[in-house]
Amino acid sequence: MREVWRNKVYSIFPVRVAQDSSSWTALCLPRQAIALYPHTQEGVALRLPQDEWVLDGEPWEGGDVLYLVHIGVGYTFTGSWDDNHIFRGWKIDLVEPLRRTALGFDYMDQLLDVIVSADRSTWRWKDEDEVSEAQARGIFTAEQVRDLYQRGERAIQLIQSNEPPFDGDWENWRSNPAWQLTFDLPKGWEQV
Repeated sequence: MREVWRNKVYSIFPVRVAQDSSSWTALCLPRQAIALYPHTQEGVALRLPQDEWVLDGEPWEGGDVLYLVHIGVGYTFTGSWDDNHIFRGWKIDLVEPLRRTALGFDYMDQLLDVIVSADRSTWRWKDEDEVSEAQARGIFTAEQVRDLYQRGERAIQLIQSNEPPFDGDWENWRSNPAWQLTFDLPKGWEQV
């Protein structure tokens, strides 16, 4: 999965396909996979996109991560588990709609997230301050911010009403132990 900002790779996460259907694709971020994140030239991690950045990698240290993605939809669902395989909950990432590419999936995070409890009964917005700052910097317009919140509300309805892909039992999903072996990024990953 690559984030692309202004025709340049902004981050990249090596994922494995856990399930692929005509409507949803499930992707696993294996432990110890080397993900590349945006930083300033001085090594400061970036949260808001800016004109210049470099990519730096480090192994993913968290527990299992599962992304449920749908091409052309402006959100992804991210499930996470701790090291003991206890489900932590869902995060809804509001994104530019994912696009399938020869290398995987391209998108761009749009900062606003929704944190959903493990039982899906409660939720809260996350990173509203970053969205406000992005709007003040001209990254988002007021109309785009309204759209973010509307997409978030649609995604919340989907997850709480058990609509696909939430008509299954994803909370009890387990990654394939063989996926924990690290693998290289695909050749040409830096070309958009």
